[in-house]
Amino acid sequence: MHYWKKSCITLSLATVLLSGCSVFKDEPGSRAQRQQVNLDIPAELAAPRQPGKYDIPESEGVAGEIADKSPVLVLATASSSRITDEAEKLARVMFERNDLTGDLLPFLKTQITNYFAAENIDITATDNDNLNFETGWIKRYRTEGFWFWQDEQQLDEARYTINIEPRPHGRTATVTVTLLEHRYFDKQAQLSKAAARDNEVTLLNGLINQVAVAEIETAIANRDRVPDVGLEPGLNSAGEPAFVTQQAIDVTWSQLEPVFEQLNITVNDIDRSAFTYYVSYSKPSRGMWSTLMGREPPPVLPIAETDYQIVLQRSAAGTVINLLSKDGEPLAADTIVAAYDSFVAAIRAAKVEL
Repeated sequence: MHYWKKSCITLSLATVLLSGCSVFKDEPGSRAQRQQVNLDIPAELAAPRQPGKYDIPESEGVAGEIADKSPVLVLATASSSRITDEAEKLARVMFERNDLTGDLLPFLKTQITNYFAAENIDITATDNDNLNFETGWIKRYRTEGFWFWQDEQQLDEARYTINIEPRPHGRTATVTVTLLEHRYFDKQAQLSKAAARDNEVTLLNGLINQVAVAEIETAIANRDRVPDVGLEPGLNSAGEPAFVTQQAIDVTWSQLEPVFEQLNITVNDIDRSAFTYYVSYSKPSRGMWSTLMGREPPPVLPIAETDYQIVLQRSAAGTVINLLSKDGEPLAADTIVAAYDSFVAAIRAAKVEL
């Protein structure tokens, strides 16, 4: 009996709670009516203040330009290029002088000229300092048709100005591209403000890429450049025959091991405190593949295949390289002179500066 009473009470409470949601729920029509109610202010009373700071202004019904794609971004692909704060609004990039550019201003002028020459586009300087340029007509085409029946239809053509603005210190300069004139032959090719900026940035990115390619070419040329060899036959402080280099003793010490590899000299032990190498020498053999590929034969030293010491000494001219027997006796002067060409060839092959 008590069980049925408890069940009835519980069911009644649940029914009341569920119906409460509909009791306090607003009807859409009543909410709209409540929002549209205006206050009737008696004539003898002042109307309350209604600040319009958050009011939405009336629209004149004219839609603004809405871009249907993401804007073209300035791509600083060259090691010397930097994005500027104005890059979101202007087609502009900054260049900084580095080891690959050299003197910045002549470098930029050369790359701008080379870029348009490769594209077969005329470019004219408009000032005496050659810092402002105007391009000829840059044309865009659309390919229509298929295979043998393809045809190109010109869409538009445009001219641009290119401005180089160097800083007084000469280490940096900004390059800005601006659309000067545009003519279109297809209604769809008419440029909006956003599309005009995209075209400017596209041209600027081409110039940046030209600079990047020139930097890579310079880096490759520097890597392949044969270093000047300053090593010369001479005498040590005791008047004994040796090699002399203008490099400091620490620099010479760090660059000798690549030279040893080219000469087929094996390092058995070192004494860093005395700048001494304990080495053994064996004449290099030329492999079959080296012969077939036409490679230069490895340099051969005019000395016996045995153990030696190579000792470095500081000097007023730089560093003295002493070639000694395993017992510490200096090699003969004619041996040092005969070994000079082999050492020079090994230094060039190792691409070190000695």
